[in-house]
Amino acid sequence: MKQQRGMSVIAVLVVLLLAGAALLLVFKVVPVYTEYGDVKTALGTLAGETNVGEQTLRQEFDQKASVAGIVSIKGGQLTVVAGNSSNYLRAQYQREVPLFGNVGLLFHFDTQAGQPPAQ
Repeated sequence: MKQQRGMSVIAVLVVLLLAGAALLLVFKVVPVYTEYGDVKTALGTLAGETNVGEQTLRQEFDQKASVAGIVSIKGGQLTVVAGNSSNYLRAQYQREVPLFGNVGLLFHFDTQAGQPPAQ
């Protein structure tokens, strides 16, 4: 008599549960890092502008954030040092992502662009 081989129904359900949890995590985390990449790109673009003031840089960041769908940080929360030939911009922020129930993830981001001011 041959013995049957394969996975039991319980094993299939466990595998499906793990795959579903992994997919949920991926679908929640990828947009957070996409937004972080958009913030880095916006800061890099603004750091290259010359002869603009601090307020102008903040307003331009808000415009770029509006187009890119950045909701975690606003121009008023940036650290901005405007100079004649280069600018320094720094974004420090957190993003909380709910998973299910009262369980969530908290991401801390810190990125900068331009030459830091001499201290």
